[in-house]
Amino acid sequence: MKSLTDKVDELFAEWDKPDSPGCAIGIIQDGKLIYTRGYGMSDLENDIPLTSKSVFCIASTSKQFTAASIVLLAQRGDLSLDDDLREYVPEVPLYECPITIRHLIHHTSGVRDYLDLFSLAGRSQEENFGNEDAIEILSRQKALNFSPGERHLYSNSGYILLAEIVGRVSGKSLREFAEEAIFKPLRMHDTFFDDDLTPCKDRVISYRPGEDGGFQSCAKNLRVVGDGGLLTTVEDLYRWDQGFHGGKLFDSEFISQMLTCGKLKSGEQLKYACGLVVGEYRGLKTIHHPGSMLGFLAQMIHFPTQHFTVICLCNLSGMNPPMSTTRIAHMYLLDDFELTEFEGEYYSDELRSACSLVIEDRGIFLKHQNAPENPLRSVERDTFRVGNREFVFGRNGQGEVTGFTLSTERAKGIRFVKKGCG
Repeated sequence: MKSLTDKVDELFAEWDKPDSPGCAIGIIQDGKLIYTRGYGMSDLENDIPLTSKSVFCIASTSKQFTAASIVLLAQRGDLSLDDDLREYVPEVPLYECPITIRHLIHHTSGVRDYLDLFSLAGRSQEENFGNEDAIEILSRQKALNFSPGERHLYSNSGYILLAEIVGRVSGKSLREFAEEAIFKPLRMHDTFFDDDLTPCKDRVISYRPGEDGGFQSCAKNLRVVGDGGLLTTVEDLYRWDQGFHGGKLFDSEFISQMLTCGKLKSGEQLKYACGLVVGEYRGLKTIHHPGSMLGFLAQMIHFPTQHFTVICLCNLSGMNPPMSTTRIAHMYLLDDFELTEFEGEYYSDELRSACSLVIEDRGIFLKHQNAPENPLRSVERDTFRVGNREFVFGRNGQGEVTGFTLSTERAKGIRFVKKGCG
């Protein structure tokens, strides 16, 4: 029988060869880095393979570190998330409504995306330009895409402006501040914001498919940081995972703020928090952010209830780290995914009583007065037991769970209907 790691390796077999770029992955479970592997090459010309120590550009997955720097400054009392942007970056024009730091974090500012502006001006992402160039073009914009807080529209400009705020408030560049406040304490020694194209050991080259069936390297000359530009490794991202989700560096107030999602003026709740998307995948809660730029692709997805994280860093355009990470998660969390279909609220007319089934700590628990403390235990498909209680679940023609019958030794077949199933 194939092991889980064998099945993971099969996902990347297409790129696991000495004449192809590929990816490096890391799997974290219960605080431990349980599997790492590189597939393909970091540098085709010099025959350097990819490993968990290979230094990738992670593109927009960098945004969480920029947001973390802002949140740390807010915790120190150096700024407020509700401050007006122009208090720190007065070059930005005075628009009809003020733009706050919070608007920038949640992509609700309406500020035009500087990458689109550069493209419309005839400039290429392979040119050498930095944050100062982005700030300069933003300072010339006469209007916003919409009034701040009215809509959610992903804009890299927001995080360029956040990087500028970090620098002007702290007196240090984003690179220096993040190194001091985040990377050094977590021993992320191979991680930094690449604001000057610094040569470094184990730096990965990115590629795109070539016309002849081979691969063509991509030129990364961008010096912009904040919206992207972070260089890091699988092993360093493990240290970040433990510092953040493992509670080894930051306090609960910091974590809470980082995971607080934005809200529009209408009251609509967003799924975008501080450089992180808070959502779900097939019923399980997730925290993640993808990245893609010039042949570099990245995804780091965390399942908080399961204490499980998958990292996938790639150096070939066309690969799909978000799909790869969820496929890996499905292998390792199969039981958890299967449990989600039973989660919900149930009601019995016979007992005139309601109860809930809730997934906690990798098990499903009955929530009801006098409910057992232990989780339900699967004994066969759609049949669970806990204590002297047996739950037999029913399904409709589409295979969806519609309810269960509850039996004890001396009370058999009591029907509970799942809320929303009639």
